[in-house]
Amino acid sequence: MDLLTDRRIIVKNFSLYRIIVIVTMFVKFVFQLYYFNKRNKTWDANTHEKWEAMLKKQASEYREKAIKLEGLMIKVGQFLSTRADIMPEVFLRELADLIDQVPPVPSHISKKILEEEWGQDIHNNLSEISDKPVASASIGEVYKGKLHNGQEVAIKIQRHNIDKIIDTDFKALRIVLWITRVFTKFGKETDTKALYKEVVSIIGNELNYQKELKNGQYFQKRFHDSEHYYIPQFYEEYCTRRVLCMEWIEGRKVTDLSYLKKHHIDRKDAAQRLFQFFVDQLLDYGMFHADPHQGNILITKEGMIVILDFGMVGEISRQEASKIRRMIQGFVLDDYQLAVDQLQELGFLLPHANKYKLQSLLKTYVDMYLDKGINKLDQEVVEEIFYDLQEIVHEQPIQLPAEFAFLGRAASIGLGVLTIIDPDIDFIALGKPVVTEWLEENEDDAASIKMQVLKDTAKPLLSIPRNLNEWLEAPAYQRRSEERKQWRQFDHHRYVLMMISTSIAFFFSLSFLFVSVLMEHFILQVGSLSLTIFTLIVSLVTYRLHKRWVDQYRQ
Repeated sequence: MDLLTDRRIIVKNFSLYRIIVIVTMFVKFVFQLYYFNKRNKTWDANTHEKWEAMLKKQASEYREKAIKLEGLMIKVGQFLSTRADIMPEVFLRELADLIDQVPPVPSHISKKILEEEWGQDIHNNLSEISDKPVASASIGEVYKGKLHNGQEVAIKIQRHNIDKIIDTDFKALRIVLWITRVFTKFGKETDTKALYKEVVSIIGNELNYQKELKNGQYFQKRFHDSEHYYIPQFYEEYCTRRVLCMEWIEGRKVTDLSYLKKHHIDRKDAAQRLFQFFVDQLLDYGMFHADPHQGNILITKEGMIVILDFGMVGEISRQEASKIRRMIQGFVLDDYQLAVDQLQELGFLLPHANKYKLQSLLKTYVDMYLDKGINKLDQEVVEEIFYDLQEIVHEQPIQLPAEFAFLGRAASIGLGVLTIIDPDIDFIALGKPVVTEWLEENEDDAASIKMQVLKDTAKPLLSIPRNLNEWLEAPAYQRRSEERKQWRQFDHHRYVLMMISTSIAFFFSLSFLFVSVLMEHFILQVGSLSLTIFTLIVSLVTYRLHKRWVDQYRQ
C-alpha cells in the first residue's frame, strides 16, 4: 500500500504532468464557456439552469483536481472561494471547504525533513512528538511536541517537495494567465501580469518559514499590548527555512459555536474583538494577515482570541491606507465623487471609465439598501451585496489591482468569519468609534467633515449603513435637490416651447409659400421660402439639442 502511495506521489509531482493537467483543464473550461455562449444567444430560465449546471460541474472538477494535485491548486482554490466579486456563486460553494480537505503527508517523510533541517535526531530537541499531524495545510503540517524543559510546542513542517511543486505550478499559472489575457475579455480588462507577480511574491514567501518567523514577530510587536487577541511565542533557535517552532495554545476554531457555548463565551463580544483586529490591520498602513480563515483563528476556553499562520501577509502603504479611509468616508458622507476619485487613485478604474455614471450607479445601489432599512449585515444581505458588486464589476470598466487582490481576499474571509460567530453583528455600532478615531488622528482630512459627522455621533463606517443618517436628508440637501429638479424642468420646458414655436412658424411660412405660388408673386415667394427654410432649420436644431439633453439626463 505504501509503495502504491509513493508511486502516486511521484506521478503527481512530475512537472510536465502537473502543467499538462492544469493547463488542459483550464483550456477545457474556456472552450466550454465559449461554446455555451455561442449556442445560446438568448437566455431563459432553462438556459440559466443549464449554465449553473455547467459551472457546478467545472467547480467540482477543479476541486477534485486540487485535492489530488495539492500545491498551488489548493491555494488558488481557496483564493477563488472568497472572491464573490468575480466568481459565480456555484463556484464559491464548491470550493468553500478546500481549507479542510488537504490530505496529510506520511508522517515518516515529514519527520525525516525535521531531522534534516535540525541536523540531528528529533529527540535531541524534543521529549515528545505526536505520531500524526494535528493539522494539515497546502504548504505545511503541524505536529504537537514537547521540549525538554516541559514547554509544549507546535512544530510546523513544510510538505515534502512543496517548493518544487509550487515552482512548477507557477509555470502552469503563467500559461493560464497568458491564455486568459489573449483570448478572454476578462483577461484584457485585468492586469494579469501584475496579478501573477503579486501571487508569486505572497505565496512564494510562504515557502520560507524564516520570513514567516519575521512576520509573526512583527505582529507580536504590533499587538503586544492588546488585551483582545494573542500572538503565540516563537522559538527562533528551532526555526529554519522549512521548520517553524512556536508556543502550543490549547483552543478551538473561533467559529466552533458549540465550544463557545460550552465555555460560556459571549459570541457578540468575541465578534466585536475580532472585528477590531480586522480593522486595525486591514484599514491601517503596515502588514496585514492575508489568510485569516477560521482555521487560523483560535479561541481559548478563557475567551482569548489567538491568531496563527503568518506565512501569507500583504502590506498597505501609508498613502493607500489614507485613500481607503477617504473612500469609506465618501460613502459615509454621501460624497460619491470623493469615493469614485479615491477608487481611481487606488487603480480600480480603467482609463475609459465613466466616473459620473459610476457615481450614479453606486448611489442607486446604496439608496436601494437604505430603502430596505438595513442595519445589520446578515448572511443573506452579504450575499446580495456581493452579487451586486459582481454585476457592477462585470458591467463597468472596473478592475481589481493586483496589490489589493489579497487585501480583498482577507476582508471577505474576515466578513464571513464574523457573520458565522455572530449572525446579528451590528457593523454600524462597531464602526462609529472607528470613524471618530480616524477624525481625531487626521486633522487635515477631518477639518471639512468633522463638524458634519460628529453632529450625529460619528456617521456609520461601513459600506452599507442603514440610515446614512438624517443629516443626509437635511433641508439644505433637499433644497439643492429641488433646485436641480426645477432647473431641469425649466430646460425641458424651454426646449419644448422652442420646438412648438418654430413648428408653428414653419407651418405658417409653408402656408404663405403655398399662397404665394398660387398668386405667382415672386417677392412673396422668395420671402416665404426663406422663412420656411429658416424655421425648418431652427426646428431641426432645437429638436436635436433637446434629444441630446434627454440623452445626457438619462445618463
